Amino acid sequence: MSTVRSQLSFRPGWRIAASIYTVAGVVCVLGSAVVPESDVGMLVAIAGGLPWSLGLLTLDLSPGVASTALLLLAGSWAVNAGLLWWLALRRVAPTPERGVSLPNSTAKRSR
Repeated sequence: MSTVRSQLSFRPGWRIAASIYTVAGVVCVLGSAVVPESDVGMLVAIAGGLPWSLGLLTLDLSPGVASTALLLLAGSWAVNAGLLWWLALRRVAPTPERGVSLPNSTAKRSR
């Protein structure tokens, strides 16, 4: 009976990327809230929230749109960060131990 490694490992690269993106998102959204006049800060916040931040195009230029836009940006960063964390915390599929081979379609046809 063959044994398969029971210990599954996490993906450290995705975890690092998710951490960096989460911190950058918090900084950008808070920066946009504190200094709303900064065009560069707002552009970075919009670019980081893509593709969800494209919803900003649907907003009218009416009073109170800035708070709605900030909520949309915060939500878009949260969705992207959530997806990155999901990738980071997903477990890697187990691989068979060395020397154990799994049958494939060619081996099945030859039997």
